[in-house]
Amino acid sequence: MNLSDYLQWNLTLFMLIFSRWAGMVMLAPVFGAKGVPAMIRLGLAAGLSFVVYPLIQAQNPVIPNELLPLIGILVKETLLGLTIGFIINLLSMVMQGAGQLIDFQLGFMTGNVVDPINGMQSPMTGSFLAMIATMLLLATNSHYYIIAAVTKSYEFLPINPVGVNYGAEFFIEITGKVLSLSLQIAMPVFGAILLADVGVGLLAKIVPQLNMFSVIFPVKIIFGLAMLYLMIAFFGDTVSRVFDITMQWIFELFRGWSV
Repeated sequence: MNLSDYLQWNLTLFMLIFSRWAGMVMLAPVFGAKGVPAMIRLGLAAGLSFVVYPLIQAQNPVIPNELLPLIGILVKETLLGLTIGFIINLLSMVMQGAGQLIDFQLGFMTGNVVDPINGMQSPMTGSFLAMIATMLLLATNSHYYIIAAVTKSYEFLPINPVGVNYGAEFFIEITGKVLSLSLQIAMPVFGAILLADVGVGLLAKIVPQLNMFSVIFPVKIIFGLAMLYLMIAFFGDTVSRVFDITMQWIFELFRGWSV
């Protein structure tokens, strides 16, 4: 291999490594916040690609010289990165879903705000929970585990022309699990609101002259927010559990695609 071919091979390899990291960085929480300029995110992806480059180079991956197979590998690597980022972003989606369920019960659905993480309209409580989850990920250095997972992906799914099996069953399964996790997180607030409804119902029996419609909504909000306040004390464990589940999903995906 002459110098020109050597430089071309290494440059192409770096581009393929970069495409996987760029896909992850664009969607994963912490890295892919919409408030971060795209150039900074791409620069981060380039830096991470440079760090892992010697590890991937040692695998001596097969890179075709023809244009169409090379484009196919590039598309595959980008899709792999986007899929990894999407699964990690399910942590934020779980929090958003839990917040939406809570806001629906408290009557806050009309008060949507712009989520600075995803850059779109979302329920107030959902944005609040997602921001706390992101801060906890940074505080516990969980973003290093994300980087380690993407690096580990090259052992299961090396750079090569071989395709992967994008099974729809896996994504359907984790969609149901995301909804289940959101419901589990919101369940304590549901219980508090149920107690408020029961209490107001008993009060209506005792004091029939009282206008229940003017009482029920403030009481539900007070009970719901009080329970939400108590939940925050244990929220670190909740975020850690959901993050561990998303990591398990990622490695299940790696093992399934590497077969």
